[in-house]
Amino acid sequence: MEQRTDYRIIRADLERSAEIKGFVLAMMSALYPIGSYDANPQDLTFFEEVYIRPANACFFLAEDGKGRMLGTAAVRPYDRRFPEVEPFIGNGPVCEIVKFYIHPASRRQGVGGRLYAEAERFAREAGFTESYLHTSLYLPGGYPFWQSRGYGERYWESEQLVHMSKSWDNESMEK
Repeated sequence: MEQRTDYRIIRADLERSAEIKGFVLAMMSALYPIGSYDANPQDLTFFEEVYIRPANACFFLAEDGKGRMLGTAAVRPYDRRFPEVEPFIGNGPVCEIVKFYIHPASRRQGVGGRLYAEAERFAREAGFTESYLHTSLYLPGGYPFWQSRGYGERYWESEQLVHMSKSWDNESMEK
């Protein structure tokens, strides 16, 4: 895998929320079957309330030197909306990794790894002790990517959708 170096990871601000929504929706429509995703995600509609104002939430962008988005990753408190997963998730502060998308031209170049490292660093500093996510087999490389980051399967919702988590107890931070 050739590492791309001509980009940076930044925290998103409110001014880029419309651009972020456009990027994420374009990625979702290219990756998922029609009707299998929310075309108007509430977290992106209320971007400021979900990702900007709370001290324990953040939205990251990977952008090239011209400010073009290469990828996104967000951290927010996990709202425990999936009761099937509860037996497998700890009682401490749990975050959720969401909106993790890499533009096809930037995949397998280290962009996702760096985005994730920033997201995990933020989550740990925000006091979370565990991270939850769900991923779909529709996402190219998504499932093996999360396994390589230490996430374990917790619940298969369908043949395509798996819920995963990772505890940070007694573990050093991702480099």
